[in-house]
Amino acid sequence: FFFLMIRRPPRSTLFPYTTLFRSAKLKMANIKKHTIRKIKKSTGFCKAGKKILKKKLKNVFKLINTFLIDDSVENLHSMRIGIRRFRYVMEIFYFCFEPKSYQYVYNKAKELQDFVGEGRDLDVLGDKIKRVENEENIKISENFFSRIDEDRIKVRQLIKLELIKFIENKEVNKFLTKTK
Repeated sequence: FFFLMIRRPPRSTLFPYTTLFRSAKLKMANIKKHTIRKIKKSTGFCKAGKKILKKKLKNVFKLINTFLIDDSVENLHSMRIGIRRFRYVMEIFYFCFEPKSYQYVYNKAKELQDFVGEGRDLDVLGDKIKRVENEENIKISENFFSRIDEDRIKVRQLIKLELIKFIENKEVNKFLTKTK
């Protein structure tokens, strides 16, 4: 009895063939996630930065609108991440913008991130304390949890107010039109 084992060729040799059978939609979905329209290799750094920040700011506005409709823990967290990403990308392109305008918008984004972070901390604090209460089999006063909830509600109202101010802020909305 003769047994012949046929081995599959390494993936690297299959590469050209496997890409032929992938759908164009799948390729576009993967590319679309990380690309920003109108930016090509020939686009200048500051011009590209302006387009990138515009997309990030639009995303922040979208996340803010979502949060204002439904102030769930998940939407607050998503918004916090979006604001943080906007602010960090701002740091990369800081020299492309008028310093006074840049500093104003950067500080507003930082303040907003701090407010949202405080709200997130209260969400996480209540959950963690309840988990410790269950794990350690101890009883924590309901008054303690109600105080956290009261603070959480107050902070949520403050966050909503600050979000509306941010969206309506003329300087924030003009920021991307002002370049050096």
